[in-house]
Amino acid sequence: MEIPAHKLKRFTPTVLGIEAINTAVRAFASAFAPAGPVLEVGSYYPEAYKNFCDRRQFFPGLEYIGCDLRSGCGVDRIEDAQNLSFSDRSFGTVILLEILEHLPHPERAIAEAQRVLRDDGRLLLSVPFSYRLHGFPHDYRRLTSSGIYEVLAAFPQKLVFAIGPRVKPATVFAVARMTEREDFSVERERFRSAMQAQSKALLRRLFWSALHERARDLMGLLLGRADITVAFYDPAEGGGYVYEVPQAGKVHSEGP
Repeated sequence: MEIPAHKLKRFTPTVLGIEAINTAVRAFASAFAPAGPVLEVGSYYPEAYKNFCDRRQFFPGLEYIGCDLRSGCGVDRIEDAQNLSFSDRSFGTVILLEILEHLPHPERAIAEAQRVLRDDGRLLLSVPFSYRLHGFPHDYRRLTSSGIYEVLAAFPQKLVFAIGPRVKPATVFAVARMTEREDFSVERERFRSAMQAQSKALLRRLFWSALHERARDLMGLLLGRADITVAFYDPAEGGGYVYEVPQAGKVHSEGP
């Protein structure tokens, strides 16, 4: 599932993040031979992104249910990740991609994923780390690899990794099993090999994207186009930031 070349010409973090996710999902599907049914929580995507945000194609022949809080592309059912309506142990695979950062109680979503997974089930998740505010004010946190490892403490076997610059990765991923199995180490090595083989071009693009972002930040500072402030958040102020500009001596608001 290649992203059209014209979408990659600026190496935007959004597009490269999508490509990183697709690389991980593809490697997961090939290395772990996931079982169905497959439940994707947070499956909505804009229609323009259909060619590279519909992950059903990675799981051919398996029942696939996409759910989200809103209807639209990729959504089969309206569900709350923190309070799913599905029966216990009803899915072989649960996918949570770029959703935990938008939940006020992500631990509930993890608990729900664990509840609906069968004993032989697997969880695949991703969270952004070095990424702008998005969906604000419903953008609550960023988690490191060690943070994700702790979030998944209830899963006895897990594989956690990050893609991007070592000290400022773009995205953090995890694969977790409900119960321990001896073949997990074999699956883990197969997955690592698949990721290394499939991510070479992606890593080159992430390198140039990091350079581009740093250069743009620097130029913004030099040209006075970047606000460096102390920012205060007040939901009573229309959901945006309220911040003080010392030079002007006044307060004004800015949306996300």
